[in-house]
Amino acid sequence: MSGAVEVVVVGLAALLTSILSAVAGLGGGVILLLVITQFVAPTVAIPIQGAIQLASNSSRAVILRPDIAWPVVGWMSILLLPASFLGVAVATTLPEDVVRLVLAAFVLILAWRPQLLRPSGVAARRANDSRAMLVGVGGASGFLNTTVGASGPFTSPFLKAVTASHKAFVATAAASQVLAHVSKLLAFSADGWSIGEHADMIGVGIAGVIAGTWLGTRLLDRVSERALDTLFKLVLTALALRVVVTALT
Repeated sequence: MSGAVEVVVVGLAALLTSILSAVAGLGGGVILLLVITQFVAPTVAIPIQGAIQLASNSSRAVILRPDIAWPVVGWMSILLLPASFLGVAVATTLPEDVVRLVLAAFVLILAWRPQLLRPSGVAARRANDSRAMLVGVGGASGFLNTTVGASGPFTSPFLKAVTASHKAFVATAAASQVLAHVSKLLAFSADGWSIGEHADMIGVGIAGVIAGTWLGTRLLDRVSERALDTLFKLVLTALALRVVVTALT
């Protein structure tokens, strides 16, 4: 079980990052992952964050279920589970500090050069008429979710290309992430990770993201998106640098 201070910090982080995501659509889940990584190894933090984000994405998918593009979700799910197992095998084979440095590098690129994580426009358009491309995108999602803990920057252009509206994109992304997080938890559990050992942190985190989503939806149009984007970058950078310091010292 986790310490009281860790549980409180993760609960507050889940609340605040969920508000951030609901207001500005920013990657609150990535910040939450970095916060959890301050207390445990990345290969433990990733499934904890996955369990918390599973609740968040599930609620969004249920609410928006009429708009989900189920064929897209289906094709993307074909390689999701085997790719997740491959990702766990890679992440757990590398030294913990190497995984920390990879995670920190990924986050810094996400904050300051997100275009480097996105496929070209041509590749995204090809997904519109290629089932094989969607299968590959699903495999990449499973691998990225279990090695660096996030796949949204890569998968979003493809999902936008194959959905008819922004609402359908959000709904389909939520549904695909539900399956991605389930695959992540299955893969890490098979490797020895136990959800019961972190039930307190996960439970408080789930309560935080639910409350944060509720609060965030009521703050829409009341907060400057530009200011939130700057805050997002600064927080990501500070947390990522702390992860780097931890790895190097």
